[in-house]
Amino acid sequence: MDTIIPPGNNAEARQKAFKGYPRGWFVVSFSDELKVGDVHTLNYFGKKYALYRGDDGVPRIMDAYCPHLGGSLARGKVNGDSLVCPFHAWRFGPDGKCNHIPYSARIPGKAVVDTTPCKEVNNIIFMWHDPAGGAPQFDVPVLPECEDADWMPWVHAKLRVHTHPHELVENVVDVGHFSPVHRTQVEKFENEFTGHIAKQINSGVAYPIGGGVDRYHIEATYYGPGFQISRWDGFMEARLINANTMVDTGSMDLRFAVMLKKGKDARQTEHFQRGYVENMSKGFQEDIDIWMEKRYVENPVLCEGDGPFHKLRKWYQQFYA
Repeated sequence: MDTIIPPGNNAEARQKAFKGYPRGWFVVSFSDELKVGDVHTLNYFGKKYALYRGDDGVPRIMDAYCPHLGGSLARGKVNGDSLVCPFHAWRFGPDGKCNHIPYSARIPGKAVVDTTPCKEVNNIIFMWHDPAGGAPQFDVPVLPECEDADWMPWVHAKLRVHTHPHELVENVVDVGHFSPVHRTQVEKFENEFTGHIAKQINSGVAYPIGGGVDRYHIEATYYGPGFQISRWDGFMEARLINANTMVDTGSMDLRFAVMLKKGKDARQTEHFQRGYVENMSKGFQEDIDIWMEKRYVENPVLCEGDGPFHKLRKWYQQFYA
């Protein structure tokens, strides 16, 4: 279930530093949310798209509006691997070209809808976004655990957050916030930046909201600005993902999920996994409570012990160029 978070006051200031929308792969759905024949509306990056899964099982994304008279393809129906407009039944194929008009033998050459690169990896559906219209410049890494019977499937959730995703991404270097915000005792903290990858290596002791103690080691890696995959070793072995997809310049959908390696008792593992997601949700809410009341500081006054904020911002800026 989506949760609406009250808007904050920093979106306008942050847009001065990060104008428009970034380039990269962004999560638009988990695979189990889109069945064969389903058509969903996507409202991202200030535009409306239609996401559908054809009879061939492949998810595809195209602009939502029919070039004929503007009918919403997001309210259309799947026919084979094509999408049919609900207004006059013009049918558009995977390449965006109209391939059938029920009342005309001739199809206008301009009867074309823009399509967006889309791929399904790790049981997650991603879209490529580039304001300049460029092709994908890097790939989504494959998690072998997603096809391993020894691992549980994703349990996932989503929040609508009214702030810029840079707030979320900046957590990758913000070692100082873990203790006061999340009650986590960090013992080791490192960052690495290489091309489109930003990594956090973090070890310490966590105190889950539901109680208990978890000594952990985590490697959390951003692959571009839109999603982070984490390998968590602690009380249980886990794989996590958090992903941000901008709705407009002042809000984002924040998706997060966890999969656990199965224990001897599958029901107990499932119980732990759902509790894990609940803890993640509460942890993000702790961050959101801070984000909603803070302002963006262009030139922060940093001290010894702070993380490499300037390196992170330089890394993040490359996706807006």
